[in-house]
Amino acid sequence: MVVYFAFLFHIYQPPTQIAPVIKQITNESYRPIIEALKSHPEAKITLNINATLTEQLHDYGYTDIIDGITTLASRGQIEFTGSGKFHPLLPLIPEPEIKRQINLNNETNRMFFGEVYKPKGFFPPEMAISEEVLKCIKEMGFEWVIMSGIANTFNPWPTTFISQNNNGLKLIFRDDLISTDCAFDKVNNIDAFIARIYYKHTSEDYYVIAAMDGETYGHHVKHAITNFLIPLFNAVPYRQDVKMCTISEIIERFPLGAPQTPRDSSWSTMTYDLMQDVPFPLWFDPNNETHLQQHRFFMYALTLIHLAGKYYESMDAKRKKIFNNARNLLDRGIHSCQTWWASKRPWYSPDMILRGLNEVMMASVNAKRSFPPNIFEYIPDIENALDLIMEDMLKAQNKIILSLN
Repeated sequence: MVVYFAFLFHIYQPPTQIAPVIKQITNESYRPIIEALKSHPEAKITLNINATLTEQLHDYGYTDIIDGITTLASRGQIEFTGSGKFHPLLPLIPEPEIKRQINLNNETNRMFFGEVYKPKGFFPPEMAISEEVLKCIKEMGFEWVIMSGIANTFNPWPTTFISQNNNGLKLIFRDDLISTDCAFDKVNNIDAFIARIYYKHTSEDYYVIAAMDGETYGHHVKHAITNFLIPLFNAVPYRQDVKMCTISEIIERFPLGAPQTPRDSSWSTMTYDLMQDVPFPLWFDPNNETHLQQHRFFMYALTLIHLAGKYYESMDAKRKKIFNNARNLLDRGIHSCQTWWASKRPWYSPDMILRGLNEVMMASVNAKRSFPPNIFEYIPDIENALDLIMEDMLKAQNKIILSLN
């Protein structure tokens, strides 16, 4: 009997992150993980890197991280996944925006990583999924998607077969308990890890997926690379009972099972959240007034962008530049961190909330500025509509700011 296991490391920093934090995490986590993999040719991981982080690594001069990831991918030690570039919570945005974020992520990562960036699988930010998101992922050409174990509706738990959606998309569920124990330093040595994944008393092969923030290793848990990851990389090649794989390698090894419709959820969703019909509690809790106003604020901004976009071909060069800037600001402002920091479960940061708010407000103002003046002459109701939208945005913004403490 063999336990096939895969690590998925998710690395990301919000587009509003400050330079000292990027530097610290690069030195503590990204660089040591890459060196550990380079010095252990048989070790391998599945990696999600949101393209906003790829750009930040390039812009801050950490090109050795990009080069290292590229080298490891060319060796087959890193398998990439797709995602949304600016880490939006996909179930909370419209389908065109979901596909836009996925395309932006593909284009940017392919530009930096080259031909080795060929993701078969998909990592939805925060593992937040819904049927509409699964539909988009399938239509964008991905073969599989990973999600939290709480999304699974099958009993027994899928460990000897690969689950699938009704649309044919393969469904991979992380083991939430093992992943969380690794992330919170409860499993921090080889014996504990092997015992943890060796939990099924059976003679048949099975698989385990452990997925977590890559920053866990070296940044959040300082000793996790030297005391756990490197010893694990040293030991596993000599064991016959466990095998380290990429997720795609596991999918190739195990048969397909019957289709299922997974639950709307994220990797932070608890059972009691589902019982209250709150699948995304850290980003859109109907009992959190700040969340409601943030969502309203963003939807108004999105409306402005889409209205302006209809007149793009009528814009002069100056206004096209203004619109493109607005579109980029809204892409950045869509990131999930601002609502996460408003969740108060237990995380809370007015600074992070305001940074995201500022990106979206700048996008909205620039979208309004980009309209060709003659449009208002021919269709005066548009100017009135834009003014009403901006007024409602300011009301929502005011409620958010007054709620901060």
